[in-house]
Amino acid sequence: MSSGQINRFSNMDNSTGKNIILTGPPRSGTTLSCFLLNQLPNTIALHEPMNLGMFQSQEQGLEETQQFFAAMRQSLLTEGKALSKVKAGAIPSNPFGKAEEGKRASLVKKDWIHFEKPLQEDFTLVIKQNAHFTFLLEPLNLLYPLYTIIRNPVSTIASWNTIQAPVSKGNLTVLKGLRPALFEALERIPDLLDRQVRLLHELYLPYLLLRKEQLIRYEDIVQSNGAELGKIVPSAANIDHPLESKNRNQLYDESLRSAIFERLVRFGGCYMDYYHEEQLAQAI
Repeated sequence: MSSGQINRFSNMDNSTGKNIILTGPPRSGTTLSCFLLNQLPNTIALHEPMNLGMFQSQEQGLEETQQFFAAMRQSLLTEGKALSKVKAGAIPSNPFGKAEEGKRASLVKKDWIHFEKPLQEDFTLVIKQNAHFTFLLEPLNLLYPLYTIIRNPVSTIASWNTIQAPVSKGNLTVLKGLRPALFEALERIPDLLDRQVRLLHELYLPYLLLRKEQLIRYEDIVQSNGAELGKIVPSAANIDHPLESKNRNQLYDESLRSAIFERLVRFGGCYMDYYHEEQLAQAI
């Protein structure tokens, strides 16, 4: 996208408040982050409220994102409601259920959610989309405050293998619009684990553009009981919500975790700029 197109988007006046982009690889802790941020006053964090049809191209994705922020701000200020993926009328800490038979199914669906708290006109609105925003990260980073949640890559891919979602097959539907050549390249990789490792590498590539303070580790969120999210919203530094690391979740097969570790190290993707080999091994 040209600088002229970026300037056109940056000149669109879509709110008087603070709009924040939140992204990260799927299963990295972004939904948990939304859950925690929604505990704060004058702050709303929406979980994947946009849809694939809004991201048929990079330019459309940027325009739809700005329009969506504006529409949700207006709706929240006038009616106290916004679109989000929800479970039982609320944004959960984890969108997937228990592994009873086979892979875990998603428990959330997109709906209007009412927020029972007062909002000032300049309230903070966080919108979280994983791959959608990651593969638009370069232009979005010029338009919005943007933060990325990352997690031990071994645990990230192990979690992919426990859920019913396109990422469990090593690809992402949104790439058909935003990165069609990458979608096709992933489809040509015959081995599932190789495909997943390549996908994680591609997800991490845009994060190389970010400053250190824009990257938040899931492990630090857990260790701080959520206070690490103060990097996004300063008042979150006071969060003290008991959390437990899921990096070695019993749902994640131990032999699979070992295989993931070996494949990640062998591929040597840019995720290793953030998690060195010894850190990867902590999830085995």
